[in-house]
Amino acid sequence: MDFPFNKILLKTILEDTSAFMGVYNFSEHRYEFINQVGLKMLDVSDLDAFTEKYPHGFRKDKLNIRNHDAISTHLATEHTWIEETLFETHNQTQFWGTLQISMFEDSNVVYYLVRIDDISFQKKTEQELKEGNDRFEALFMHAAIGLIMVDLTGNIVLSNRYANVMFGYEYGELEGKKLEILIPQNIREKHKVTYNKYTQSPQARPMGIGLDLKARKKDGTLFPVEISLSHFKSGDQPYFISFINDATFKKKAEMDLLIKTTEIQKLNDSLEKEVINRTNALVETLKNLEQKKKELEVALNKEKELGELKSRFVSMASHEFRTPLTAILSAASLIEKYSKTEDQPKRERHTQRIMNAVGNLTDILEEFLSVGKLEEGKIEAKMDIFDIPKLIQETITDLNTMVKNNQQFDYHHIGDHHVCLDKSLFRKIVLNLGSNAVKFSNDSSIIKITTEKLKNMLILRVSDQGIGISEEDQKHLFDRFFRGANAINIQGTGLGLHIVARYAELLNGKVVVESQLNSGTTFSIRFRL
Repeated sequence: MDFPFNKILLKTILEDTSAFMGVYNFSEHRYEFINQVGLKMLDVSDLDAFTEKYPHGFRKDKLNIRNHDAISTHLATEHTWIEETLFETHNQTQFWGTLQISMFEDSNVVYYLVRIDDISFQKKTEQELKEGNDRFEALFMHAAIGLIMVDLTGNIVLSNRYANVMFGYEYGELEGKKLEILIPQNIREKHKVTYNKYTQSPQARPMGIGLDLKARKKDGTLFPVEISLSHFKSGDQPYFISFINDATFKKKAEMDLLIKTTEIQKLNDSLEKEVINRTNALVETLKNLEQKKKELEVALNKEKELGELKSRFVSMASHEFRTPLTAILSAASLIEKYSKTEDQPKRERHTQRIMNAVGNLTDILEEFLSVGKLEEGKIEAKMDIFDIPKLIQETITDLNTMVKNNQQFDYHHIGDHHVCLDKSLFRKIVLNLGSNAVKFSNDSSIIKITTEKLKNMLILRVSDQGIGISEEDQKHLFDRFFRGANAINIQGTGLGLHIVARYAELLNGKVVVESQLNSGTTFSIRFRL
């Protein structure tokens, strides 16, 4: 090739780079040079092979005449064109790249110096971060309870839609304002003292136990509320969250109940005066009162259980979210410091930390959403015939991405390969039990999975050689948010086995556990077909 530039300079500038570098002859509409990195990127051996396999270029979206003219006009005046676009190789492999074109002339011939940097990994990371943020917004912004986050100085950082509607504010209007604007005027000073004490020793707890709490709307009206508090840290900055529920209807119900109780008492006084003539009516009224009492006790017990679940959720969510969010912040800060090309391995290591942390958040949110859908009855079994061993092997492939050092899965199947169940729910059961076995087992251990197809039954067993479960903990193993005493320091939400048990019920199955401390655990599920 008779190329008009100094070849040593060409070698130095274009070959010694990690990006695609090419020289395009504008007049003849062809490349006269592509460096080795560029040829490898496009999976060709030399320039002749490139010309044969890419007669119309390698952009995913081909440029029309108008686009070509626009780029040429821009280069004629600005001499540089930069854009992010999608490229496609001759074997249909796609990648995102930053395209930079610079125009120059030599011997009255117009050339384009083309540089392409592969940014596919960056695009993927940005998409995963966006999905993680979307899930956080779904959990926070769409919660059916008022959520208000404040910083150490009492400035409102974030409020969800439920809180905005409750207090009569537009979206974003509360942010940056002092929390005191939601407090009744007559107790603001007292609230400041209480708030300062709480920030010095914060803990997840209900607020104002035994007090008639009220909050202030934008228009100045007061209304009764129930409030629970929690806190977390982002880096060294503490934040505090208020969980606020409008208690107007509850207070009204309590008042109605009080009025009815008073009326009943008056009725009792009247009945005592007419005891001889109204004996039968009095007995019937007393029966009704006893029934009301039982119903009230049931309602109070349910409310107590809800309060306990709410407190456990706040504590667990605060702990489980803090660890991955801290990892993301730390890794992102370190990535900023590695700006040199030789720092790429370090950048990749910290980027992997971010991806792992986002994955942990995604798993936590998936469990929360699954429990919510189960409680609302939105999950129904959709039966279909599928190959059991094939599904188990595919699931084990997914589980192998999270195994510890030298951990292995040992799978065996007995009987017919096909079964009629909800494939998605069955896969989630296996994935959940398998991931638990990985988490609670040591390195180099073997996790056994067996399936046995009988005439009217399918039996699934997952066995590990892990830390085991005490007899006392086995009684509460399938309760929401329950963590075993020996699993406190192992990451988890306490929802996995609860979800497994509920999914098994939907598939006419029952979970049985056999375990001893430090001797491993076996979960067996018998599905009636």
